[in-house]
Amino acid sequence: MEALTTSHLIVYVTDTDATLDFWCKGLGGELEQDEELAAPALDAMFGRAGVRIRDTFIRIGGVRLHTIQTLDAPYSGPGPVKRQPGVEGLSFLVPDLEAAHARAEAAGQQPTPIYAFDEIERPVRMFFLDDPDGIRVEMMQYTR
Repeated sequence: MEALTTSHLIVYVTDTDATLDFWCKGLGGELEQDEELAAPALDAMFGRAGVRIRDTFIRIGGVRLHTIQTLDAPYSGPGPVKRQPGVEGLSFLVPDLEAAHARAEAAGQQPTPIYAFDEIERPVRMFFLDDPDGIRVEMMQYTR
């Protein structure tokens, strides 16, 4: 059997513009594609007629995010954050944690304070922020 390779991570979003601001403007991602689609295949995939989506592809930190916003039946948002089994977030290694933190603050993203774990075998510092749909993003830097 041929080995699998990663293509992209699918993320359903409520506001594509806010998502692009977060991932591209705030975190330095590269927008590869941004389009609106309506097609019989989408109707079949979603199980309803008239499906219209806006989808993007964003490259960041070696990951390719495929964001999908339904335009015909908008999702109202996540409400209070509820952590459940499954993909909860993404983690990125950065060379300069303070610069990443400052960039997130300058973009209005409200990062947490920087946390340090010096007592573990490979000390690490990190902070967290949430994308517009509540996906937890960890920015981290090893200190040794």
